[in-house]
Amino acid sequence: MLTALHIEEHEGGFLHFFRHNRLRVEHFFCDTAAVKSITYEHWRGKLGWGAIDRFVKGQRGQLLCAKDTPLPPDSAYRRFESYELSRRMSENAALYLLREVGRDVSVALIDEDGSHAGLCEELVDRARLPVVYTKAAEFYIQQAEKLLREKGAAVKISRNPSCLRNADLIVAPERIAEPLDCRPSAVILSGEKPTAAQNAPVVYDYYIELPHKLRELKPDYLDDDYFASALYTLANTHELGSELFHRCGDGSVLHTRKSLAQLLEKTVDTRKKPTA
Repeated sequence: MLTALHIEEHEGGFLHFFRHNRLRVEHFFCDTAAVKSITYEHWRGKLGWGAIDRFVKGQRGQLLCAKDTPLPPDSAYRRFESYELSRRMSENAALYLLREVGRDVSVALIDEDGSHAGLCEELVDRARLPVVYTKAAEFYIQQAEKLLREKGAAVKISRNPSCLRNADLIVAPERIAEPLDCRPSAVILSGEKPTAAQNAPVVYDYYIELPHKLRELKPDYLDDDYFASALYTLANTHELGSELFHRCGDGSVLHTRKSLAQLLEKTVDTRKKPTA
């Protein structure tokens, strides 16, 4: 069961002397997912974490709540955070773009440890010669031999970051922690916000539509995409892994599916245009 916490801070004034802090606990159920929603109405004094803790119990380390929820310091309370669904969304976005724009796209996958080999298998069906930049070259060489044997499809494996220079589309599901050697016009998809400044914008925010039955589970005080991430990671609601973004962003620009595909088309056209 997922546990969510909301703290309602009420204004002071004369009437607050006659009010008492109180807890409201609600339960929501859908298929295999269940949510316990705890609302703490706070009128005066310190937050009653002892009372809250009776209902949170073993969920202290993965509590669903807004970013500004004042969790007690030096305690076991932690706000739930996960990039599993976002990483999957970056992969889905890449496959969507390749379907829309076509096989002329020069695509590169950044996969340090080989954990996204499944995506590589799908890329070879949609691009002529995908490039994989990895530190697990030995693993990927075996993967490339398998794909060549079973599908007749070629994959280029490289440990050299310069292999990204000609890529139109770069897919990096894990966080990008170093500047990439890429074109400024490249379209970069990641599952996390990069920790290093990049030569090109990096799309890392993905917004999806929660299916109706799951929307009814969501407490009003939680963001849709944050709640979807919790369902996917903690409640094994893996059907969300097949969803596709309706909007995505790089921290400054929001894209629709159509506008992102148009951006990639422009990148491909620029690369193919002969230089004077």
